[in-house]
Amino acid sequence: MTNVVRAAAENSSKLVERYLPDAFLFAVILTAVAYALALVFVAPAEGVGIAGHAQNLLVDGWYGGFWNLLSFGMQMTLILMTGYALAQTRHVDALLTRLAQVPNSEKGAAAMVPVVAAAASFVHWGLGLVVGAIFARKIADEIRTIDFPIVVAGAYSGFVVWHGGLAGSIPLLLNTEGNFLIEAGVLSSTFATGGTIFTVANLVLVVAVGFIFLPALFALMYPKSDDKKTPIDPAELDASADGGTANVSLPDDASIATRIEHSGLVSTGIGLAGLIAVVLYFGEGVASGTMPWNNLNLNIVNFAFLFLGLTLHGTPKAYVESIVEAVENVWGIILQFPFYAGIMGIMAYAPGESVSLATQIAQGMVAISPEGALPAIAFFTAGLVNFFVPSGGGEWAVIGETLVTAAKASGTSIPRVAMAAAWGDAWTNMIQPFWAIPLLSISGLSVRDIMGYCVMVLLGAGVIVTVGISVLPM
Repeated sequence: MTNVVRAAAENSSKLVERYLPDAFLFAVILTAVAYALALVFVAPAEGVGIAGHAQNLLVDGWYGGFWNLLSFGMQMTLILMTGYALAQTRHVDALLTRLAQVPNSEKGAAAMVPVVAAAASFVHWGLGLVVGAIFARKIADEIRTIDFPIVVAGAYSGFVVWHGGLAGSIPLLLNTEGNFLIEAGVLSSTFATGGTIFTVANLVLVVAVGFIFLPALFALMYPKSDDKKTPIDPAELDASADGGTANVSLPDDASIATRIEHSGLVSTGIGLAGLIAVVLYFGEGVASGTMPWNNLNLNIVNFAFLFLGLTLHGTPKAYVESIVEAVENVWGIILQFPFYAGIMGIMAYAPGESVSLATQIAQGMVAISPEGALPAIAFFTAGLVNFFVPSGGGEWAVIGETLVTAAKASGTSIPRVAMAAAWGDAWTNMIQPFWAIPLLSISGLSVRDIMGYCVMVLLGAGVIVTVGISVLPM
């Protein structure tokens, strides 16, 4: 069994290394494909010829959507920077170091990384990406002969469970008063997370995929011979060691400004003020009947990470130095997010009475759905659309109405179909490098280094989720 899985992983890696383009080039190619498909299949506005249609699609669709992820891009930039800085504190660093010392073999370490990443991703997807990447480096630091690409692939693979977690966009949107489906008259009420995230089907899938399948798969895929391993460069690990400035001794003639920069009182004061605000934020939600996980979003996670990191670093100077180090890891987000926003603009482009490309894909998939197979069709539909719209909330905005309408017409459980779409959105992230950008930035690898292993995750998780979301009790 081990030989078969390892051989398949090696073949997959070879194909990916040979044919998969760089993550940025992948975004450029997807842009061209989406534009060509929309040009052919999306009807132009009334009275507009092909030349005008091409021009409108370019300007209104592509350019019109190009900057729509600026806010989200900044949120992602901040979660990477604040999460990285938090992980550099001696407290979190010590915790991750102790966890990295638990496995007593390279194979055991490779199996443990996706479990840690999956646990963090279940709490919040942004946390999973940052913790997974940093934990992978910790493992490599503890076991310097370990195959680093497979460890980083394991860190990214834990992300596959995120949409079944506490911060899943689709289930949280369904539980939001006045969401777009209610405003459109497609739904008459919300669906609580007790009927989506906290169902037997979803929790069993999270455990089965994140805590059973992933560690078993990465243990089986781990290379046996040293000549097939690619350890991380020790010099890179040594160069990234935390220099810290929290305990720097200042000279007697240090200026007031310098003393303030190295003041623990300043960090503690502002840090505790921010953390008190976080507690009050969730406390007010609970008082009004909203559970904390329903108030979990990027803004509050970033806020908590920032002030917790500032508190734990001890001084403003130490925190600033950690943030400066983290800045090196965000260039991919800054460059590529606008391109994916442009792709989303193309996919959602629908002039006049025409139907957008994303909606056409959803409608076409539903139309060929055999009786009783709608959850599986929703899973594959979301997986396909995710290539072009790699944002859970953005994707649900363009395919949600079609899937919910089909569920109502066929008598299928709406929460089941919605969670199927949620898992489908997360599923094809395994071969869509968009969400790997921050993780790859931290690890220093390219998408070709890890995607061969992630293809194996895609295949296995696809089977598990397709069956589970169709038959497990909700």
